Amino acid sequence: MLFLAAMMTSLYKHQETGIQFLIERDTAMLADEMGLGKTRQALTAAMNLYKQKKIDQVLVMCPAAVRYSWREELEKLGEKFNLIEYKSEDEEFYFVKKAIERHNPGLNISICSYGLMSSGVNGEKGRYYPHVKRFSQWLASGESLLICDESSFLKSRNAQQSKGTAEIAQAAMYRWLLTGTPIANSPLDLWSQGFVMAAGLAGPLKGFENFFHFRNTFFVMGGFKMKKPILIKEKLQSLQNRFAPYVLRRLKKDCLDLPEKVYEVREVALQTDTWKIYQELKEEALLTLPPDDSKPEPNAAVRILRLCQLTSGHVGILNQVEHVESPNPQSQDISNEKLKWIADEIIDGELQSEEAIIVWCRWKRERERLAKMLVPNVTVWEIYGGQSQKVRDEAVNQFQNGSYHRVLLAQPQAGGYGLNLTQAAVAVYLSNDWSHINRVQSEDRCHRIGQKRTVTYLDVLATGPKGQKTVDHHILEVLKEKKNIADLTCSAWRRILED
Repeated sequence: MLFLAAMMTSLYKHQETGIQFLIERDTAMLADEMGLGKTRQALTAAMNLYKQKKIDQVLVMCPAAVRYSWREELEKLGEKFNLIEYKSEDEEFYFVKKAIERHNPGLNISICSYGLMSSGVNGEKGRYYPHVKRFSQWLASGESLLICDESSFLKSRNAQQSKGTAEIAQAAMYRWLLTGTPIANSPLDLWSQGFVMAAGLAGPLKGFENFFHFRNTFFVMGGFKMKKPILIKEKLQSLQNRFAPYVLRRLKKDCLDLPEKVYEVREVALQTDTWKIYQELKEEALLTLPPDDSKPEPNAAVRILRLCQLTSGHVGILNQVEHVESPNPQSQDISNEKLKWIADEIIDGELQSEEAIIVWCRWKRERERLAKMLVPNVTVWEIYGGQSQKVRDEAVNQFQNGSYHRVLLAQPQAGGYGLNLTQAAVAVYLSNDWSHINRVQSEDRCHRIGQKRTVTYLDVLATGPKGQKTVDHHILEVLKEKKNIADLTCSAWRRILED
């Protein structure tokens, strides 16, 4: 194909294959492992369709944190894209492309967040329709392609972002899904993604009457109160066969000669006073946990959270009347053992020679405290929820392009998706998020195309004064088993805390 050949001079072989796969399909899921360049493949394929006069506009839906990566990739490609900014108050959004086309011929592209599906025009919660209507009108006004990046965000069929995106998909001629984790929790995740990809009961879902027909074909209900769908093993091949024509999945080990990953653990002992508080919180948590397979009640869940917080040096203050954390909980600093250890290692210890280091922090308070410990000895950049896009972009740009000793403090939920952080060959986990996907996604921010060095992942775990295990150890063990901590039952938590 002439257009394709002209654009593939700087592409890997697997990317050439992926681009051709997308070009040939109006319904597709590119499910390459993270770090294989799905964004570049999708944009190059889109530009090929544009040059063949098959499309004239693209709408990219993605998590808010990933928008920067798309804009960055647009700049790298150097192709003729017209980036159209969507403003939530813009009721005439779908007319904008006509004005742009008069002065700037090219492929129109707009990059928007899934978060818009759960907010109204003025941020009002629960009213996704205004944005859905505008995006649908915009797509219907031309020959359009819808790209849903990190499509695992659409796995819950009843979530507003899934419902809104599914409605938008009906107005698009082409629908491509991109994800490194097509199955986050269960193969049932494929239903909602398939529904968006095929714009309804078509493609891999052809022949099914509704969700329940699909579920009952491949799953039986079991688990606690018979509410958990369990895949029928004999039906797995049939399920795979349905999706196979629409899905392309490759692993990094099969496509790239990337450096290896090395996992290391460092244990930091809590002081006697901190350990005493830890033991008291553990007993409180155990008292609220029944010995069954139900999920922890709010009071128990909060106490488990406080136990996890304490190993990072603080606890959320409980509401004394309701005995639960308030909606905007304050934090009480208890100790700084893990924080001091990592700060010392970065400033003048084993990590001093590293120019760029990522420290993943689950908790806001530990991130804030560590930043104060590092400054002014080290330049610190931060990525966390609620940042403006401008501030986030500046942090990523300075971290990637700096030539000085610097640290990026990031929360997995905010910085673990879509970002390219290959300047770092060391990623420290000061505390772990409870989501296995967030852990895997955050790991691959620095282990991807462009990384030339072995990447070391350092988990910092708190112990008792005599080396006793803490909840840190058990959380890491569960994540290694590719499970989500939030899915643990009361009986599982009892076994952990009694260990």
